Amino acid sequence: MTTPTSEVTTTRQPRRTQADRSATTTAALVKAARELFAEQGFAATSRDQIAERAGVTRGALYHHFESKTAVAAAVVAELEDELVERVVTAAADADDVRTQLHLACRAYMDAAADPTIARILADAPAVLGVAALRQFDAESCLPLLEDGFARAADEGVEVPGDPSVAAALLLGFLNEAAGLIAAAPFNRARREAVTATVDAFLTKLFG
Repeated sequence: MTTPTSEVTTTRQPRRTQADRSATTTAALVKAARELFAEQGFAATSRDQIAERAGVTRGALYHHFESKTAVAAAVVAELEDELVERVVTAAADADDVRTQLHLACRAYMDAAADPTIARILADAPAVLGVAALRQFDAESCLPLLEDGFARAADEGVEVPGDPSVAAALLLGFLNEAAGLIAAAPFNRARREAVTATVDAFLTKLFG
């Protein structure tokens, strides 16, 4: 007599590759650094603190980032992507380019007052340098403004001068405005004054 046997099927989880582990560690380090930079600033944050909060060894941090400045660059790159997403989402609520630009710029000013963002924005110029920040802008924010200027022209708005130059100058203006807010994120009066001035500037420029 044969005794029936039941088959047991086990599902093996795929083994994580070295690339997966490396990406996970990098993400943990950037997250930890971003939290610490927002809480206490770049200067007051040590690499040891970043490694400890990320739950990794100092050696792991040194393997992924050659310096604290390199970590800061990764944090700012991530933040730039999020800011682009914020302004694009805000602009999507309007149909005409004038209103889209107003909404997008207000979203940027609002982001500059966010405590989880403000200190990082305020520290970034001194930490990374103007050239590095311009490169970030050239890759993320500037194309949005160039596209906005091109569409404004298509809608019959008279764009002053060369559209690409005008977009770069407007971005510099907006970055300075965001910097004023980020330097004092809890100063509501300053935030409102800066936002109102940006709005008035855009109205003069585009109507």
